[in-house]
Order: sequence, then structure tokens, then C-alpha cells
Amino acid sequence: MEYTTNNDKMLEAVLTDPDLMKFGDYNPAEISSIYQAVDSDNVVVSAVAQIIKRSSEQATEREIYKEVTEYLKRNV
Repeated sequence: MEYTTNNDKMLEAVLTDPDLMKFGDYNPAEISSIYQAVDSDNVVVSAVAQIIKRSSEQATEREIYKEVTEYLKRNV
């Protein structure tokens, strides 16, 4: 991953967790930015990216929970 923004750094920190990588079956080296991660076909990668992105936009925990829950209902 490139280190272009704080969101990208946070995303890398979360996505390089070995247990999450095993659970989500993804390779963090293939993800170059938070925006690419949000649009990922991998629901784990996308959900993590959405949480980080919306957090940086000052969304409330309730808003983030609702948005991510709806995303997961549609895609899992």
C-alpha cells in the first residue's frame, strides 16, 4: 500500500492483521488506497474501509453502524 493519507495508513494497519487476512481471504498488498478498498468486491476489506472513511468524515458511531450493517446485509 502507498502511504498517501492518514486513512490509508489506518487501513493498512487494520488490514495487515493476520487473523483478519485469514478470515477475509485477501492480500493487503493489492490494495492501494482507501477509495479502492471501499469499492472492493471483498466485503471484509470494503466494510473496514467504510468504517475508517466515515469515521474521518466525523460520522457518528450510530451512522457508521447503520451504514455498515446495511452494506453487510446486502452483500453477505
